[in-house]
Amino acid sequence: MGSKEMSNKVLIAESLNTYFPELKDKNPTKILNNINLTINSEDILGLVGETGSGKSILINSVGRNLKNPLWTDAKTLLFNFNQKSINLLDKDEDSMRSIWGRGIAFIPPNARDRLNPIMPIGHQFSNIVMAHEKVSKESAKEIAINTLKKVNMPAAERNYDNLPQALSGGMAQRVIIAIALFLSPKLLLADEPTMGLDVTIQKQVLDLLHGFIKKMKSSAVIATRDLGIVANYCDKVGVICNGQLVELSDKRTFFKSAKHPYSNYLLEAAFSSRGKNLGKDLGMSKNKKIIEVRTQQGCRFYSRCNIVKDECSSIDPPEVLIGPNHMVRCHGLEV
Repeated sequence: MGSKEMSNKVLIAESLNTYFPELKDKNPTKILNNINLTINSEDILGLVGETGSGKSILINSVGRNLKNPLWTDAKTLLFNFNQKSINLLDKDEDSMRSIWGRGIAFIPPNARDRLNPIMPIGHQFSNIVMAHEKVSKESAKEIAINTLKKVNMPAAERNYDNLPQALSGGMAQRVIIAIALFLSPKLLLADEPTMGLDVTIQKQVLDLLHGFIKKMKSSAVIATRDLGIVANYCDKVGVICNGQLVELSDKRTFFKSAKHPYSNYLLEAAFSSRGKNLGKDLGMSKNKKIIEVRTQQGCRFYSRCNIVKDECSSIDPPEVLIGPNHMVRCHGLEV
């Protein structure tokens, strides 16, 4: 696909699969199965699913940030960067370093855990600035402090020399956001960006993040279990169930008329007392159970579905377009 065909598209993934490594040489085990996903220019996609559903793996797969020995293949994995269509599957880790930052940036969960605990946060930031920009230490420090101020870091100059453990959770998250945004990336991949923060700080961080995304005219994927975040900050919704993308639509369509039984399960859980325990019904803490569900044939939700059919347990449901930009994978769907 040429740059003209991708002019309004930032990323295209077709038939993307991610595998467990120990079986790479024989019968590899898929943990993401046949993912098709297109991110358009200035899209903000909310990627939703239970704990263990595959949100983090998908974000790191499309951003080529998987850690060995996990591995990915795909029919297509294209990224539109600097007016060129780049096949990310052709890039090794060293080649990806020229794309990470200005092209693709990440915001991980648990910000404080991702910062070096024995190095002041400003020094970490300055080192990243110097890795991307040919500037002196003094200039890198100035850039870091100014960027921290832009994300409303209290006392940015003083906190520049503080260790991560001296910061609150919200302040640590602002550091991570500042690092991710200082190069104005084209695509931002945020994995549970407000995990562990109280509700008030969550809103401050999300308002800040959303404002920067819109100002930079970037695209973003925000992985979350919180449908309130999707409702308030995203344009589109992708629903992932045990490694399969089962529904994809614009936000309004999803909240008004979601079709997949798993989507409606998530919506029901979000508005009931079960919402806080989302992800515990299937024993998501047990990796063996996750692997068993993902490697089975058929719909990944059939064991909990209330409209299950015979074929649901053995045949993967196909992707069906049921409206403009509305995809569902479900054998029980009536259109």
